[in-house]
Amino acid sequence: WDGAYINELDLMADAAALDWTLPDTLNYYNAEYMNRDDVKEALHVEAAPVGAWPGPPSGWTYTSNWNACNDAPGVDSMVQFYQTIAPQLDTTIVFNGDVDPCVSYEGTRTAIEEVGFPEVEGGSYRPWFFDKVAASVELLQEKPTLFAPDVALRDAGAQFGGHVVSYAHNLHFATVHGAGHMVPQFRPMAGARLLSQLLANASYPFAPPLPSDDDLLAMSAKDFDATIDSWTDTAKALVE
Repeated sequence: WDGAYINELDLMADAAALDWTLPDTLNYYNAEYMNRDDVKEALHVEAAPVGAWPGPPSGWTYTSNWNACNDAPGVDSMVQFYQTIAPQLDTTIVFNGDVDPCVSYEGTRTAIEEVGFPEVEGGSYRPWFFDKVAASVELLQEKPTLFAPDVALRDAGAQFGGHVVSYAHNLHFATVHGAGHMVPQFRPMAGARLLSQLLANASYPFAPPLPSDDDLLAMSAKDFDATIDSWTDTAKALVE
């Protein structure tokens, strides 16, 4: 609906019409970009049967190899997909914006729990951080309203990126704080941290391991505060 006044892809973002043909909307800009010849060449889709983006045309069909979004009953789901693929990879990160009204992070988190890999020691649900750097005036003037709504003209240092839980086979589930359905659009700097974490091949931790619940329970209030302060400083130092 071109008159939409609530964003159905990000609960905290400005309203946006999801119309690929409506000028001055982010979807319109995306469609213009994806239909450029140099972009098609970079993606190696010059000979694709679909000539325009978005697609496909009416009547186009495909067969799902995996039961993603419950659209292919009778075949394995994404749970079985991650059971198969994660042990073959150096790092697997499944992520979800935490204000995505389209795909709730609770459902994704539950699905990754059902993969069945044990949590690694100290890998329980814990914060992760990213380095929030200053944007230029030129970027703020040129960017669409719905791209990177959290950017600012000053460096802000290490900021809360979301939560992460880490499992065996270096499988991680991460939420992205303040992001809707498209993390690179709504929180690009946090998304860049996810990408760098993936490309680093686990050479440094997503976030430091936490003490065990038993260890935390055995601490005095003073020791608990000191431990959490130290943990937070170490976690932020990973990105500063």
